[in-house]
Amino acid sequence: MPAYRFLYEKRLIAGEPSADALKLTGRDAPPVDWEIVPTYDAQCLVAYLMSLDQSHPLKEVKSPAAAGSPAVAPAASPTAAPPASPAASPAAGKGTK
Repeated sequence: MPAYRFLYEKRLIAGEPSADALKLTGRDAPPVDWEIVPTYDAQCLVAYLMSLDQSHPLKEVKSPAAAGSPAVAPAASPTAAPPASPAASPAAGKGTK
């Protein structure tokens, strides 16, 4: 996954470090007296993602209790016909001489 560096800025610490500054270690850590802080766009993106309500159950996701039970394949729709293979089609043989 890309780093999205444009969502952060490196700036010189003036007085106290920002409360929003990232706590990075190792090779990602900024030099002494510098900090990495999210831009306004990064804060807006996080606020938007946090606002997406995912507190309701999704049909596609099985609950943890159902994870131990054997999976049951969904029943085939009675109106859906299986796709015909090109070789079985009567039009497949026409036009070839």
